[in-house]
Amino acid sequence: MVQKTVKIGTRGSKLALYQAFLVQEGLQKEFPNTNFSIEIIKTKGDQILDVALSKIGDKGLFTKEMETALFNGEIDMAVHSLKDLPTKFPEGAKLGAVLKRGDIRDALVTLDGRKIKDLTSDDIIATSSLRRKAQLLRINKDFQIIEIRGNVNTRIRKMQEGYCTAMVMAGAGLQRLEMGEHISEFFEPELMIPACSQGAIAVEIRINDAEIENIVAQINDQTTYQATEAERAFLGTLEGGCQIPVGSYTKIDGDNFEITGFISSIDGTKYLQKTANGSLAQATYLAAKLANDLFKSGGSEILTEIRIETAQDPHAELPLKEKVIISTRALEASDTLPSIIQASGAKVISFPMIEIIPAPLTDQLKNTIENLNQFDWVFFTSKNGVVNFFKQLIDIKGSSDLPSTLKLAVIGYKTALELEYYGYAPTFISAENTAEELINRFCATINPRDLNILLSLGNLADNTLEDRLKKENEVSRINVYQTVKPSQVDPKILAIIKNNQYDLIVFTSPSTYHNYCEVAGADGLKELKMASIGSITTKAIQKSGFEPLFTAQKSNAEGIRDAILDFYKS
Repeated sequence: MVQKTVKIGTRGSKLALYQAFLVQEGLQKEFPNTNFSIEIIKTKGDQILDVALSKIGDKGLFTKEMETALFNGEIDMAVHSLKDLPTKFPEGAKLGAVLKRGDIRDALVTLDGRKIKDLTSDDIIATSSLRRKAQLLRINKDFQIIEIRGNVNTRIRKMQEGYCTAMVMAGAGLQRLEMGEHISEFFEPELMIPACSQGAIAVEIRINDAEIENIVAQINDQTTYQATEAERAFLGTLEGGCQIPVGSYTKIDGDNFEITGFISSIDGTKYLQKTANGSLAQATYLAAKLANDLFKSGGSEILTEIRIETAQDPHAELPLKEKVIISTRALEASDTLPSIIQASGAKVISFPMIEIIPAPLTDQLKNTIENLNQFDWVFFTSKNGVVNFFKQLIDIKGSSDLPSTLKLAVIGYKTALELEYYGYAPTFISAENTAEELINRFCATINPRDLNILLSLGNLADNTLEDRLKKENEVSRINVYQTVKPSQVDPKILAIIKNNQYDLIVFTSPSTYHNYCEVAGADGLKELKMASIGSITTKAIQKSGFEPLFTAQKSNAEGIRDAILDFYKS
């Protein structure tokens, strides 16, 4: 019998290979009759070694090429340092497993064994991280901090050649390479907060590849998975990365969970740190809430200043300068799409093709709201679902009080934070932004049977949740809001499109596309330069006989921005 081969993708550095071999060893032990091979893939981050990470950005810097190989079927899984992975996976990929975590601490490396207390302003300390730089300057504002790139061996060689007198690196990397003798001192997390997910090895897989998912699940360490998911929730809520001085670390003791996180200016003079505690079941929610608290307590101003400060060159030409981008999203104060695209130099015109309005108060809706005590769970798949649910609740019952026995399940941390406004924390959160992922994780974690479940949705939501849950549970659905065509459109913007005075129109849902078709008519679709936020929207466009110029891999504002930048680079 021919032995089955499963391909493991990795970068080619010594540390990356060590991590891939660790995954290979674990899988081979579990599946001795399967051949697990290592495939080396060079990433953008491996090729650009003369520019600081803060200048070139880090979203997918060490992962994109491996994800392309994953989607093309060239590999079956990709092994990464989890801290290198963006908090949002591209469409079609997900986190399959996290290995048992190594040391989370940063380490000081010196040639003569000196500790941090022995270093002076005469020393030159090298690091690739603004997070470490900010915290080093809090220890001593006179430290000289310089950038260093390259693998571990390269960095140590540079130090030996006189490039610097000290370095700060992740301790786990040195330990894994059996180079612990170079460590002069470990920084305890209380002194230098680590990067989110530092010390953890991740396995990325394709969505809907059940065979590979079942294989990698055998090497997943659940405690590490829970801890790092929370830390990634913290990071994702702040939309931070290597170019932002942000970090967090977690502690798990039985069912008790604690997370400490910080935001800092690059020079360490503005520094915010907080800690949150609670049950392990609430870990991701507590992490997202902690990030939100820091953001509201001055973190927003710090992050804005940093993004301006770390721009490649304030006098350089922005990549989207003079581009005119039309957004069809509904007008909402929380919509970050315009500001994110504007930051790259584009002019953004809001041309909302949908409006969100509360659903009419029907007898069925009123009866359901009045009898919430009959339900075990309520599901929310969006902020609009939360806002309009509580609006109806307050209108009907005169308060926002829920039965104490009612449990809440949500998609995404922003939906969870919307619940916080009304004084509630979700019992279950799915980090991904699809109903399919929510129900898969909910069923795997909760194993729902004989429950009475209420779905709080919009009128256009499909039946994914209902179809899956009703097999073994009693399921009710209420549409608490409606997505409708805009009551009016701006004829000036239609004229801009007709006269070809724009560069792109971005459709953010099938509804925005269908409503535009009705507004513009058949002639308005000819030669339309359109972009799509994701595969579902693209399918709607294709079904009508047209094709978008490109489809974003990540269905959010950052994903659209990245896709636009990639489009104009090519």
